[in-house]
Amino acid sequence: MHSVPASFLPSRRRQVEVELAQTTACFAHPFVTIMSGFLFCCCSVPVLLAAHQSTRIGGYQRQGLSSACWAVRSDSGDLLGKSSLKGSENGSLLSALDGSASVPFGTVDAEITQETIDFFVSDAEGDPDSPSEGYSSIEQAINSLREGKIVIVVDDESGNIEGNLVMAATLTSPRDVAFMVRHGSGIISVGMKEEDLQRLKLPLMSPETEEEDSSAPTFTITVDAKSGSSTGVSAFDRASTVLALSSPESKPEDFRKPGHVFPLKYRNGGVLRRAGHTEASVDLVMLTGLRPVSLLTAVMDGEDGSMASLPSLRKLALQYSLPVVSITDLIRYRRKREKLVERTAISRLPTKWGLFQAYCYRSKLDGTEHIAVVKVACEL
Repeated sequence: MHSVPASFLPSRRRQVEVELAQTTACFAHPFVTIMSGFLFCCCSVPVLLAAHQSTRIGGYQRQGLSSACWAVRSDSGDLLGKSSLKGSENGSLLSALDGSASVPFGTVDAEITQETIDFFVSDAEGDPDSPSEGYSSIEQAINSLREGKIVIVVDDESGNIEGNLVMAATLTSPRDVAFMVRHGSGIISVGMKEEDLQRLKLPLMSPETEEEDSSAPTFTITVDAKSGSSTGVSAFDRASTVLALSSPESKPEDFRKPGHVFPLKYRNGGVLRRAGHTEASVDLVMLTGLRPVSLLTAVMDGEDGSMASLPSLRKLALQYSLPVVSITDLIRYRRKREKLVERTAISRLPTKWGLFQAYCYRSKLDGTEHIAVVKVACEL
């Protein structure tokens, strides 16, 4: 197999159906197999499968690419003979594709990595249920949130650290909002899933932000609840707005725009997709079993108004008996417990080396498709 520019491909070819298989699965040795009469190459790096005629693996297809990796159909001769596995010239076989002799090309050898990779929890990460030094456990934070209490969520210590006060939006009281305003930035935000934002017709404040910087928080236009609030700025008014945003019964006409509460869009996949405070707060609330809507605000230093340092955050936590958890620990906690891929199809792969099975998986986080090829012990 050999990668060639898209412009090289024959103009009279049929529609090429491709399957992009990104897999880090390791094999005992390099091999090339025939499936439905087409060349099929596997190795321990991302693999691009293509066929001159329409073909499919396990019933899943993907179209379109800027460059192509051709799999040559062999109607005569043994393309898989020993001479073809290492640098043989197969150019004459391409004449079936474009009707003329083509420049010979060599078969690319597969590079195999003899190691096993743990995709989810490795020994290097330690026990996912054991909190990092100086932090509370994720279970402790979940229990506190379920009881309507506030927790502190801290991001990566290696950069400019940020701590947020977080609680379940459905359990918000004016007293909680007043506490957050007193110790936070004064900006009261509500982490919400995309379906809730769409239901309430709350567009992003800057749609370009999500496209240009996936690491930045995505604010919608601000709101106030029409019912139960006056100017919208008091702790009582903002608590009413938070409760209205968290209610599944609320409608778009229940809010004034702009307002004093800042809804934030939660990215699907949570901290496994974006390790941000919005995603961490909603993930924690989801783990409690409550509606996945969070209330959060950044903690500020009371003296100079800068972001609170980790020692300041721990001092605040000690003063008010608040759990302090890290986003890193939450990522480890979720990775241990959640199934992040789903199997979509299985296909039998008879080869000259025996029978193999191709297992197709799709990531629940970003939709990426993976293929694992496994040698079966006996013929099925």
